[in-house]
Amino acid sequence: MTAAKIFRFKGGFHPEDHKKLSSEHEVKTLGLLPRYTVLLRQNVGAPPEVCVTKGDHVKKGSCIAQPASFVSVPLHSPVAGTVGDLLTVPGPNGSPVEAVEILSDGEDMQEWDDRLEPILDWRDTPANVLKKRILDAGITGMGGAAFPTHVKLSPPPEKPVDTLILNGAECEPYLTSDDVLMRSHARAILTGAAIAAKVLGVTEIFVGIEDNKKEAFNAMEQAAWGISSAAVTVVPLPVKYPQGGEKQLIYALTGRKVIVGALPMDVGCAVLNVGSCYAIWDAVLNGHPLVERITTVTGTPVVHPGNYRILMGTPLSAALEGAGGIRENSDVGKIIFGGPMMGFAQYSLEVPVSKNTSGILLLERSEVAQFYGGPCLSCGRCVEHCPMQLPVSTLSKACESERYDLAKENHVLACLECGVCSSVCPARRPNVQHFRKAKAELKELLQKEKNKKVGK
Repeated sequence: MTAAKIFRFKGGFHPEDHKKLSSEHEVKTLGLLPRYTVLLRQNVGAPPEVCVTKGDHVKKGSCIAQPASFVSVPLHSPVAGTVGDLLTVPGPNGSPVEAVEILSDGEDMQEWDDRLEPILDWRDTPANVLKKRILDAGITGMGGAAFPTHVKLSPPPEKPVDTLILNGAECEPYLTSDDVLMRSHARAILTGAAIAAKVLGVTEIFVGIEDNKKEAFNAMEQAAWGISSAAVTVVPLPVKYPQGGEKQLIYALTGRKVIVGALPMDVGCAVLNVGSCYAIWDAVLNGHPLVERITTVTGTPVVHPGNYRILMGTPLSAALEGAGGIRENSDVGKIIFGGPMMGFAQYSLEVPVSKNTSGILLLERSEVAQFYGGPCLSCGRCVEHCPMQLPVSTLSKACESERYDLAKENHVLACLECGVCSSVCPARRPNVQHFRKAKAELKELLQKEKNKKVGK
């Protein structure tokens, strides 16, 4: 491995990381539940279509929903049991979503469906077969976006990819699931990366890890030797939020800039989360579809903060119970799926864990920042710290006035929703909330224009 030059992106900041709460404990597995509610919408693109009916018996890993389009992935049962009802349950983003109820048989949760046979000779297996396995296993981005992995591994011929980047930065405060995964399963992660590299035909693999994760860095560096025909370089990155942002990570490791409106493939890169690479290894070498993940359950109100292996469809209430519940006399002010910067606050304890649930964070009421929506002070801090170098104050005022045309002109669609601008704002303006609303309004407007063109 050769040393890599590190490029420092503009903007960002250094929040308190609070990672010791959960990083110093072994990963624990939650016990079997009598009932799981598996969300249908767990990927960017079209949600899959249910292919089972009430009363059907399923094994762990049995397919329960088939892809509805190219940008879609199948869903699988997390346990052996019986298919229940098709329900509407609270979703992680606050909207009600459909879910398939699975009633566990309470006997053998390791009774795996064997329709995906292990591919032990993956080095000699054609790339298209490996990509098909990644699709059939239902693998998506597990760092938050939930973009189907097989789509990332299918760049068009006119946009060849030469570099695969593994995102092990985990810059979001409180979250440590990627850290503990790298420490304990480095070889498996890098095998998954090597499989992805074979599918892409790339010549270089970079692994970006913030340098506050020494143990994970050492484990990944030692495991990298001889793992792939592509050159593997494990790079310690400065601790700076949002170092794990896709565009920031690409620039930090390669010096290539992904301009507004462009994709990583436009600069010859593909980015995968380390959790997704572990899932690729499990799907190819063991024949296991993606039905569980390691999730950080943390925060000062949690009795036993740590990292837990959790089955998809596990309700938030059961995940908290598995972590010992809430401390006596705690005054919980907010429960978040994800981290404090980019996560979504939850209003129900019945929201199920899904493929991109990297963390469950509880904050005391005294720890919750309140945004007031006061007038902008024009101090410029938001512009100075924005990692996308957007005119944040101008955008915020345009969105507040519902001038979404001006917001679009000032590139609101390029916003990462990283939360830096809100965190550094002395006026406590809800900038991210403004931008999320603007992006949703613009998306709806675009859809209406498309419907007009097709005569709907």
